[in-house]
Amino acid sequence: MEAVNRLELEILISFIHYPNDLVEFLDKVQLKIFSKEAQRAITIINDLCQKNALGLNAFFEHLSNKERESEYFQELLLCAPSPNYLSLIEIFKHTYQIKAQERIGKTLLEASNNNTLLDLMVLQKDLDVETKEFKTLEVWVEEYAKKPKAQTYKTGIPFVDNCFGGGFELGQLMLIFGEPEAGKTMFSLQILENLSKYTKVCFFCFEFTIDDYLKRRGNCSFVQSDNFFIINDGYDINEIAQNIKSLYKKGVRFFLIDSQMRVTNTGRNSEEEESVKFSTLAKLCHSLNIFVIFICQNSKTDKDNPLGTKKGGHEASIIIHIERVKPKSDDLEQKGSEYDENARIFKVKKNKQTGKHYKDRILFDKSKLRFYEDNAKQKDIEIIYEQVQKELEMPVI
Repeated sequence: MEAVNRLELEILISFIHYPNDLVEFLDKVQLKIFSKEAQRAITIINDLCQKNALGLNAFFEHLSNKERESEYFQELLLCAPSPNYLSLIEIFKHTYQIKAQERIGKTLLEASNNNTLLDLMVLQKDLDVETKEFKTLEVWVEEYAKKPKAQTYKTGIPFVDNCFGGGFELGQLMLIFGEPEAGKTMFSLQILENLSKYTKVCFFCFEFTIDDYLKRRGNCSFVQSDNFFIINDGYDINEIAQNIKSLYKKGVRFFLIDSQMRVTNTGRNSEEEESVKFSTLAKLCHSLNIFVIFICQNSKTDKDNPLGTKKGGHEASIIIHIERVKPKSDDLEQKGSEYDENARIFKVKKNKQTGKHYKDRILFDKSKLRFYEDNAKQKDIEIIYEQVQKELEMPVI
């Protein structure tokens, strides 16, 4: 029998003979470290302890005939108990981690042979052997009181910042919906470019080439270029996740992915394939405390959910819709046009940050590719929030 099983058996027989330290041992060791046979044995041991009836004979009476005759429990009878089994905790954890590392290595090798990328963070969880600390409400309240206030990142777009209490907080997945040519990418880039003036950002440029972006954006004088990362390859969701983790280490906190239809994934069915994209990004937002803007396509049957998944809308903290609008009746230049080239309807349909919803007609400057409020035609939206505030405080002449 393997060394890890012998150590496990020694610990189990010690539980039966010296149960006084059982609770302390299990408080420090996760059950996942034990084999399925051992977990079954621990269930019986705990049950007998509660009845004050624990003993070797009583333990074996609670096993099935098949279990009693198995090699595992026959070997258990041959093990000598140790009254100091608490000293075996670290050895037991280490032995488990070595075996887990071996399993992970085989999994990685198999994935490499199949040309598949895996999420290393998920695999690494198998190596985590520390028990969770459970906190009371009193402890949570004390920690919250000491916790610094979450930083708000101003987008420089007044109607957005007002809706979100001054800007965006990290740890959120934001979905942007809209019809083709509604301006989803332009609006998302406006946010990212403004944010680049004081924090690092990344644009996953999957819908068009980087040359197209540079051509449409001119000399990019309104962007802090050394804060603005662009990635235009690696469409698989697992590769995107790895790139996000790498850029996070470089200080990037805001990411724009354009778009859902370009991101690839493999799953048992189309629903799973799409859902995994959103769950992966949402988990990254929470675990790394980052902000991801994900441009999506609407489900035809449910306008509030992404195409192909009901779970996608649930994973998001913020959902924004940008809709095209018909020209006003007095707009002679666009008379007969199906859509107004200079205006959109902007809706905030989900907002877990402040709870505020928003709907208004906003204008679009085709020459600068910028959105701005209908009642602020002369204000250049690339001006950051502080400058806008100063303008509002100036006396009216």
